[in-house]
Amino acid sequence: MAVHSKTSETLTVVDAYYQAGVQKRLTDFAPYLHPDFITTAPNYLPWGGVHHGGAFFRDQVLPNLPDVLDFGRFSYDVFFADGEKAVALCNFGLTGRDDMIKISEHWTVRNGLAIDIWVAYFEPQALLDSLKIDHGLKNLAV
Repeated sequence: MAVHSKTSETLTVVDAYYQAGVQKRLTDFAPYLHPDFITTAPNYLPWGGVHHGGAFFRDQVLPNLPDVLDFGRFSYDVFFADGEKAVALCNFGLTGRDDMIKISEHWTVRNGLAIDIWVAYFEPQALLDSLKIDHGLKNLAV
């Protein structure tokens, strides 16, 4: 398979995730998950840490993420791929709040299946407030 077609396949698979969210059918993304899919997210989130196995993302993340992230206010800042790797710098609304959050999601796709996702959140305080998590980030003495 040529690099161009791998890149195109990667873009298609990753975009399917975001479009499923926008269409309020995020769980429909499950068939794109490799059984050994790895999820890596910041430890301060309920779904944070490193999780091995597509079942975690399918059963814990996909059905619950719309409770936190409003895909109806989703947009890409940047979305690109090179071969099996993709990066999506995205804006999401927070469900039930006016706040927006920026998230950088790094994907690997192989043979039409998502192999892993690594996620970084920029300025997560609004998200932590939404989740009612207090890590003292607002009260740090300088």
